[in-house]
Amino acid sequence: MAWNHIDTCRYIYRYQSILIVWYGESVKRLSADDLDALALRLEEITLEEEKLRSQLMEQVQEFGFTPPRAEKSKRLIGSVFTFTLSTSQSTEIHDSEVERIREACPDGLFRHLFLAVTKFKLAAGATALLAGKLPQGAPRNLRQLFSRAVVLKDGAQRLRIEKAAESA
Repeated sequence: MAWNHIDTCRYIYRYQSILIVWYGESVKRLSADDLDALALRLEEITLEEEKLRSQLMEQVQEFGFTPPRAEKSKRLIGSVFTFTLSTSQSTEIHDSEVERIREACPDGLFRHLFLAVTKFKLAAGATALLAGKLPQGAPRNLRQLFSRAVVLKDGAQRLRIEKAAESA
């Protein structure tokens, strides 16, 4: 019996200059019970991961040291793994309160506290405008300039699993 590689070859993709071929069986539709069993197992693994992660975080927080030049981190070193617990902060600035400070302070002092920064947001219909005929007075290379200014990034696929509403 001849081996037919086209039937069993499922995934082919190029990584750098290497062609990778993965042979496997085709995907078969799982029953509702099998899907539920997989979701239940995933839920168990997630709970176990949360418990282990919490235990590791507690160990690092209690017994870890602060690495050089990393004052917002703690590190604990095991035989095989290094555990680093980091905290982050974000700054939220309330524009209306800043305006009150601007009114109350002399310009020199205010400039030592805050910088005015302009942010741009893509206007509704911008891509549609560029897809058609450009308006009068638009630079000839506007599409090229726009493609350098705006980069679309695809997000990773996410699988959300929720328990079905319990029947009464």
